[in-house]
Amino acid sequence: MKDKNIEKWFDFIGKQRQIENELSNIGDLLSLNEFYVLYFLDLEDNRKLRLQDLQSDIGLSQSAMSRMITRLEAKECGVIKRSTCDDDKRGIYVSLTQKGEETLNRYQPMVVDILKRELH
Repeated sequence: MKDKNIEKWFDFIGKQRQIENELSNIGDLLSLNEFYVLYFLDLEDNRKLRLQDLQSDIGLSQSAMSRMITRLEAKECGVIKRSTCDDDKRGIYVSLTQKGEETLNRYQPMVVDILKRELH
């Protein structure tokens, strides 16, 4: 027996997947999660977040987040930088670089266009 609520849920999930697939194709430099990292950092006044908080915002495992941060920090990418927390040496901060801001500014309009088209 079909349930209306379950059918609505499947429709919602299908639409979400469709939008995520479109967003995943915004460029060859950034994955969708990498875009999220830049976006969340840009929302902060000082463009910096504790790695643990960023990981929670993105919803990745610690190991997946660590691999992504290493890639984003690497010289060929260089859109973020890491630093240790002054009051807790175990804590790591991630901050947006100038290149990261430029990259976000290049990709964000494409993301907004896709969302406007798909959500309205």
